[in-house]
Amino acid sequence: MSDLDISPGTDTDTSHPMRGVEPVARRSTRSRTRVGRTLLMIAPVVGIVVFLALWELAIAVYDIKKFALSSPIDILRHLNSDKSFYFDNARTTMWEALVGFAIAFVLAMIAATAMAQSRFVERAVLPLAVLVQVTPIIAYAPAIVIWQGFGFKPIVIVTSLVCFVPFLINGLTGLRSVDPGLIELARSVDASGTEVFFKLRLPSALPSIFSAARIAVGLALIGAVLGEFFSGVSRGLGFAVKVGQARNLPLQIWGSVFTLAIIGAAATLLITGIERLVLHWHSSQRQ
Repeated sequence: MSDLDISPGTDTDTSHPMRGVEPVARRSTRSRTRVGRTLLMIAPVVGIVVFLALWELAIAVYDIKKFALSSPIDILRHLNSDKSFYFDNARTTMWEALVGFAIAFVLAMIAATAMAQSRFVERAVLPLAVLVQVTPIIAYAPAIVIWQGFGFKPIVIVTSLVCFVPFLINGLTGLRSVDPGLIELARSVDASGTEVFFKLRLPSALPSIFSAARIAVGLALIGAVLGEFFSGVSRGLGFAVKVGQARNLPLQIWGSVFTLAIIGAAATLLITGIERLVLHWHSSQRQ
């Protein structure tokens, strides 16, 4: 048999009209997917740029005076001209917010764990958490300063209080979200309470805890800035805002606001990245 002989089942018609359609379709789908992902990635940047552009346009169209409302371009120039001032004050506020955030997380998870184990504890603690949540923080921040004195401590307490409830509620919801059948199965093979917690309850609660962390980031910055308003400190972005208001320095006020926004956005992105790393196995990270 010559080399040109062809077995009966071989298809050599390269001019078949459907040949090559499937690979092209796959390439097209992959291309659309890449474009879609790229658009999703740049969507936040587009939104921010459009918002700032409209802000700048509104100031020009309505001839708003600079002492009434600063323009984004002027604010960014001001930030660039005095970077060390905002860096030093941002570092102070970030440390206060971080300490309060961490304390709230630890205390809330301890309380949520106890509440998940006991309905009595839940009914005893939950009303207190609700009272903390519904009472405006600005109402009892001065009282905390009078109680603890001026300085770092009252700022951390205020920050911890505003972050505590989101961690508590989300942590409790997550710890209670485990399938009861799985818990019964674990107990049927003599799994200890510690094993049930770390292998079932905590993994189930992680998505809720990360959601609470994203909420608490903004609350931590709010608590730190508010605490700086009342605690008599001479550093921090809250102090910078207070001085800017007292001395009629709108650029300093808006510069502090922009710096806080950048810090909050960066912290949220960091938490999201950690969440993707820790919860790579979870269905929420596969979309």
